[in-house]
This record gives sequence, structure tokens and C-alpha cells, in this order.
Amino acid sequence: MKDNELLFDRKSHVLYSKPCKKEILAKIALHYPEAERETVWEKVQRQYAVYLSDWRTDLGGKKNFHNGVGGTYDCIAIMSYYVVCKAVTSFREIEEMEENLILPTFRKLKFVDCNKPFWRKLMYKAFVRAKIGCDKWHDYEMSVAPYETAKPIYYEFTACPAAEFAIKHGLANIMPALCNV
Repeated sequence: MKDNELLFDRKSHVLYSKPCKKEILAKIALHYPEAERETVWEKVQRQYAVYLSDWRTDLGGKKNFHNGVGGTYDCIAIMSYYVVCKAVTSFREIEEMEENLILPTFRKLKFVDCNKPFWRKLMYKAFVRAKIGCDKWHDYEMSVAPYETAKPIYYEFTACPAAEFAIKHGLANIMPALCNV
């Protein structure tokens, strides 16, 4: 099935990212013979659409910065893959998929030394800006400790729509694979 044929409310939700689709298809190719791959992928797509049919509609769609690569909707797509392919996949494989989506961005920043004052201050400002986005969409709840020159930056998420989704659908057991990269 083509992605544009997938039936879900596109005003409220977004499609998983292309890198996420690539990750899922690669894992399907690892576990299934070529003749079955398209059928398995279609089951994953249909599961994704089913999940979105009764999911929150207030997450901002394309306007929300959390809905990009590795974000909320990619997590839902990976959970869809997990549900369809539970018999052949593992916790580590789910973790690896999320790592492959999230970590490339951070690896590009290898010139950044977070121990130097300039970069620490810049990172603090980035986290404060992210918190503003979280507050705007009321999706993730984030707190950022005040900046102190001699101390590390501290932030934490106290709520997450992907975790809320996992709990709702009985998938809390794989949520750490999606959060702890």
C-alpha cells in the first residue's frame, strides 16, 4: 500500500518519517522472506492507521517540532511494527531502530564540547526553547533547571505522548527502547 493511501486524519496527524519507514522495512527484510515482506509492511501500515484512529488530535500535526524524524509519530510507527512482528523482533532491535533515527543528528555535532561554557550556554538556551515548544503544544511536559555556570545542564521530561500512547495500548514494556537512546 502506498503511504498516501493510508487512511487517517491528516489534519491532526502526520505520517511516519521516510527514515522511519526505511528502518521498519529493513527490519522486515531481516525477518521475512521476500514474498511476505509487502504483506507484513501493509499490516504495519494498517496497524498505524488503526492506532491513529482513536489517538489525540491536539498534537499539532506538521506544525509541532516533536512530530519530525524520531518523534511521536515515528514512535507510534515503531510500536505498530512491534505489534505486527512481535514474534520475530526484540527489545534491542526496537531500541536500535530508534537510535538509528535519533542519533545521526547528534553525531553531526561532534565538534561540540558540552564542557565548554559557550556550548553549555547554547545547549541550555536550546532546551529552554524546546520547553517553550512543549508548553505551546501541551504534549511533552519538560522542566529545565536554571542555568548555573559551574553546574551541568539539567532537564527532564515528566510527560510524553508516546509514553501515554504506549500505556494506553499495553506497550509500556517497549517504551524504554524508544526513550533511552
